[in-house]
Amino acid sequence: MTERGSWEGRPTVLTWLPGYQPSSGEAVTQISGVCLTEEGRVVLVSENGETWSLPGGHPEAGEDWEATLRREVQEEACAEVLACRLLGAVRVEGLTPEPYFQLRYQARVRLDVFNPAFETRHRIAGSPAEVARLLPWIAGPLGRALLADVLAQDVP
Repeated sequence: MTERGSWEGRPTVLTWLPGYQPSSGEAVTQISGVCLTEEGRVVLVSENGETWSLPGGHPEAGEDWEATLRREVQEEACAEVLACRLLGAVRVEGLTPEPYFQLRYQARVRLDVFNPAFETRHRIAGSPAEVARLLPWIAGPLGRALLADVLAQDVP
């Protein structure tokens, strides 16, 4: 599934690759998770309380992808990843380095007391409908496919 768009004035092509695991020679620049609470609510984070995102970030040198997810979810959402599974990768073309990948995980999390210490200042746990309203990209084909996959399967 492919979606065309632009980022900062540059045309981009995003391709959703379900289950794809990039090889060690392929650039992975971001790892984020669709994090679900025990109540089935999706965790979102924000720096300003207006623009929301999934918890996630950049892998550090020598860090494996799951460790990146766990660290970023703890840092940004003050939540512990109890279980997770790789959903797949978004292949990004049109930006540097080209191409690169953004990995998407599904995670079951336990929310800790929200005590922001990094860039994130706000956290919510919303219904899938609220998530669709707060994350505009969820309305696109890639976002709909990702959310449908998450809602169709539980994390082992």
